Amino acid sequence: MISSSRLFFFIYFLSFSAFTCWVAPQADSSPSSGAANPNNLDLFIHDYQKIVKIHPFSLEAANAQFQIAQLLKKKGDYQGAFKAYTTLLKKYPETSHFEEAVAEQINIANAYLQGRKIKLFGIPTFTALERAQEMYETVLSNAPYSKYAALTQFNLGLSLERQGKTSEAISAYQQLIDKYPTSNICDNALYQIGYVYMSLGIRGNSQDLSALKEGQDNFEDFLIQYPNSEKIIQAQDNINSMMLRESTDTLRIARFYDFSKDYKSSAIYYNEVISKYPQSLNASIAKARLSELKNEFGVDALSVGQPTPVSGTQMALRRKMQVQVETTALATYTGPSKKEITLQKDSMSLPEMRTNFKEVTPHSITPQSSR
Repeated sequence: MISSSRLFFFIYFLSFSAFTCWVAPQADSSPSSGAANPNNLDLFIHDYQKIVKIHPFSLEAANAQFQIAQLLKKKGDYQGAFKAYTTLLKKYPETSHFEEAVAEQINIANAYLQGRKIKLFGIPTFTALERAQEMYETVLSNAPYSKYAALTQFNLGLSLERQGKTSEAISAYQQLIDKYPTSNICDNALYQIGYVYMSLGIRGNSQDLSALKEGQDNFEDFLIQYPNSEKIIQAQDNINSMMLRESTDTLRIARFYDFSKDYKSSAIYYNEVISKYPQSLNASIAKARLSELKNEFGVDALSVGQPTPVSGTQMALRRKMQVQVETTALATYTGPSKKEITLQKDSMSLPEMRTNFKEVTPHSITPQSSR
């Protein structure tokens, strides 16, 4: 005679087995196209959610969670789908769908990177580069060793770059090179670092041209490290463009001094254009103007001699007077009114000239995007 408790368990087991037999085939496949209207998709999602809730530690639960994410994406609920994939990766890291789920998350983030609107109450509102960035960061946090990790890191750099976060973008690309050195997209990362610097230099007004110089250095590294890349020609074109920009900016500085009648300073920059960019049109312009200045004022008038040697005592005295001037110029200064300060000749003997070469020698301590 079977007890009532055992009979109840047996009936429950049969009902669960029948339910599992019906669901199991569905857990690895999406609904047919005939069942793809929103109402039917919601029914499927509900059924899969019941499996996850009632039997969270079963193999079918992991498959059901994957299908939930798939169906949410099919509905157009990209954010809901992304969260469902995140739940799968966190709760069921041993799932056979792990890499597929990561790939799906990257595709969703890419949609936002390419301008997909975030919907608020079903209404498209604004583009979501920040949301794409957040998604890439989530993928890297949950799957740092996925076979798609390097690609995710690269796309994170793109999302930062398109937001204008240049330093963060450069850092993201550099992390790809450092963390995934064997990846086949390291060349893209290095190229993009050069591109970001070049873009920054072209848009900016930095007089020291540091961004353009960084861009040029990175593109030159690119040419050396990846001589067989399809981007070689473009990288070289970028270098040429940056050199032209640098020579143009240097020539502009020379002309400024020229206009200000500071001909010695202008000669320095004209000569820099000629020596650093000898084959450029700007070099020809600089040579012509320098020749005119020499004919008009003479070579000696444009020569820059050695600075007058100054002893440590003289330098200290000058600095002391400079501090006095700076102090009295402050808006908050409440002391005596500013006085005329004149440098008086001292009776110090001339310093000895150093003739040892080592003593006087200083110790030396940018295209088109790949998008």
